[in-house]
Amino acid sequence: MSDGHRDLISIPTAYAGEGQGAGPLFVAERAGFFAAEDLDVKIRLLEGAKRVVRGLLDGEVLFGNLAAPALVEAAIGGAPVVYITSGINQQFLVGRPGLTSVQELASGRIGPGDPGQLGDLLSRFLVGQLTKQGIAGVKIVYGDGSSRARVAALLEGRIDAAPLSPPVAMEARRAGCRFLVDFADYGLNFTLGGIATTRALTVERRDLVHRFARAYVAGMHRYKTDRALVMEVQQEYSGFRDQQIAEETYDATEPGFPRAP
Repeated sequence: MSDGHRDLISIPTAYAGEGQGAGPLFVAERAGFFAAEDLDVKIRLLEGAKRVVRGLLDGEVLFGNLAAPALVEAAIGGAPVVYITSGINQQFLVGRPGLTSVQELASGRIGPGDPGQLGDLLSRFLVGQLTKQGIAGVKIVYGDGSSRARVAALLEGRIDAAPLSPPVAMEARRAGCRFLVDFADYGLNFTLGGIATTRALTVERRDLVHRFARAYVAGMHRYKTDRALVMEVQQEYSGFRDQQIAEETYDATEPGFPRAP
C-alpha cells in the first residue's frame, strides 16, 4: 500500500489485431476487473499473432490475446507457450461485391492473408468442406495479411472471398460485400484463440496467472451483458468511430458469447 492506495502490478499485454476477438480484453480493463485483481494491464498492439508469440518469448509482454494457429505452431516447434483461457473469435467468409453464395466460389479465389495465420487455417478448412459439397477448384491466394488489405482486394476483384472478423467485416459488408459463411456454424468461434502466456509464468507466478484469467473471464461476461460499454470500447481500440458499425459488430457477435464462459 502507498498513500492509502494499492500498488498495482504493471502487466505488459499485447493483442494481435483490431478484430472483435480482442474485445473482452479491453472490456475487462475498462470495467476495472484487472484493477480489482491489483493488476495494471498495459495493452498494446503487436500486429499479427506471430509478433505476439515473439513478444511472449522475448519477455516483451507477459500475456497475449491472439488466434490459435501461430501459438500452436510455435508450441509444436518446442516453444514454451500455452493458452490459459479460451476466447471468442467470430469470423465470416466475406464475398466480393456481386458474389451471393458459396456455390459461386467454384474455381474462385479465397484470400486469407499470410500463410500460417488464422485466415489460412479457416480457408484451408473451408476448401475441404466445399469440396465435400461438390464445389471444386477453389484456390487459396496469399497476400497482405492485414484485414483492410483483404477488403481492398475484395473490392478490386483480385480475390473472390476472404475470412474477416468484425468490425472490418462490417465495413466490407457496407461496401457491397456479402457474408457467405459464418464459421460459428462449424463451432469454430470458441476454438480460435484466447489469452496465452509462457509455461514459466504459469509455474513461477501462478497466482498472477490466475488473477489475470479471472479478470479476463469477467470481461467476457461483461461483453455479453453490457452492449453500450462494448460498443464504446470497441470504437476506441479498433479505430472505427462509426456507431452503426459498432452496433452491427455487437449484434453479429454477441450470440456467440456464452453468459458464463
